[in-house]
Amino acid sequence: MPEKSVSVLLIDLGNTRLKWQLRNASRIAANGVSAYDDGLTENLPDADKVLVASVRERADIKSALEYRYGKRLHWLGETPAQVTLIAHCYSQPSRLGVDRWLAMLGARQHKQGALLVVDAGTALTADLLSAEDRHEGGFIVPGLALSAQALFNSTDRVKSYLDEQGGINTGPGTSTVACVVQGARRQQLSFVHSLLVDFPAHELMITGGDGQWLSTELKLNFYSDLVFDGMDSLCAGSFLPW
Repeated sequence: MPEKSVSVLLIDLGNTRLKWQLRNASRIAANGVSAYDDGLTENLPDADKVLVASVRERADIKSALEYRYGKRLHWLGETPAQVTLIAHCYSQPSRLGVDRWLAMLGARQHKQGALLVVDAGTALTADLLSAEDRHEGGFIVPGLALSAQALFNSTDRVKSYLDEQGGINTGPGTSTVACVVQGARRQQLSFVHSLLVDFPAHELMITGGDGQWLSTELKLNFYSDLVFDGMDSLCAGSFLPW
């Protein structure tokens, strides 16, 4: 009789929302997204194993998940210090956002060689991974929403007028909101272009909630699940104490 496949629930607690995937043998069986004020644990499926990656300190969510899943749950709140998977460049690896580490692990599941992993989310992060799996450092800049908020919150004349909308392009805006939104898009696009110029030996891979438009602008493939792919690789290997 063939051995039953193990189901794994992967939960990504990001800065602004909770995302999850249920996988069987690395195949996505179900997925979802929740705001933090939703009934989080009630909407999550059951699974044989549960891995949570968190960049937020949410003791309430952790307690609720521990209550529901018990010993099936493994919480990954910081980047591990050991270097068996990726050699760290940080002197204190725990200070590297676990989502950045997981995105690099996920990128490696798709491609070999030197990589430039860009995660366009609340913040836009860019990390350089050598062909020998050494983290060579990275960059962090505000994401699209944060860039716009900085202007709206810190200036008197740049206001977020409710009757205005920003476009999805990088052309000149014809309203204040459009000028801010499209300026932020052009800023991020220019930033990524500069990385391509400075690190031509690294192949660019883009993920994150705002990564689709960036990939389209650059005419590159979009990898929507790099963080989840990195989490799944941990579950498939012997790294986690299950």
